[in-house]
Amino acid sequence: MRRLTEYGPSLIVLATALLVLFLGPNAVRALQYAQTSAQIVEASDRLDAPDNILGQINQASRDIAAAVEPAVVHISVTQTLDNGLSNGRPSFGFSSGSGWVYDNDGHIVTNYHVVENADEIEVQMHTGELRDAEVVGYDEFTDIAVIKVADGRLHPAMLGDPEDAVQQGDLVFAFGSPFDFRFSMSQGVVSGKGRSVGVIRGRAGYENFIQVDAAINPGNS
Repeated sequence: MRRLTEYGPSLIVLATALLVLFLGPNAVRALQYAQTSAQIVEASDRLDAPDNILGQINQASRDIAAAVEPAVVHISVTQTLDNGLSNGRPSFGFSSGSGWVYDNDGHIVTNYHVVENADEIEVQMHTGELRDAEVVGYDEFTDIAVIKVADGRLHPAMLGDPEDAVQQGDLVFAFGSPFDFRFSMSQGVVSGKGRSVGVIRGRAGYENFIQVDAAINPGNS
């Protein structure tokens, strides 16, 4: 003689069929709706809990933005172009990019291609204040340049400890002006380390890039 427990799955199917038969589809839908509503309430309560991990992550992202953005600048560059026109009238080119304040003396780090052959450089601080700048040094092979603005009322970036090695999977936040959307922030992770993509030809040892999946577009330079 079989035990009743051996018929458990069959009994559940039978009970469900009888429920639909006697109570009708409207009652079943009402039961499903009540179950879904209870699920939503339970999930919302967990999200609203003081120790909710999602809330902690959101707050950490906001704190990172508040701490980093004052060190980020938008850079606008004017260049005189030699386009070979015979009328002798100069033409001008315009480009833009991003940078970050290195110290209180007014040094700002950016990419060399942003300020290459610049005649005039204008820096917009996070407050909207505009300051003139000049190039004080660059390395075209690593595409790094340093420009300088007048010192005072600056917020240098907080640099990480070089002893804290970056690891695959670490969170990454990118700040800049992608497509001229100034003072934007995007998020991703470290996808890989020690990457070489061949942009610096004939200079072995220059390339040792960190690969990230955070959105980085023209203007983030």
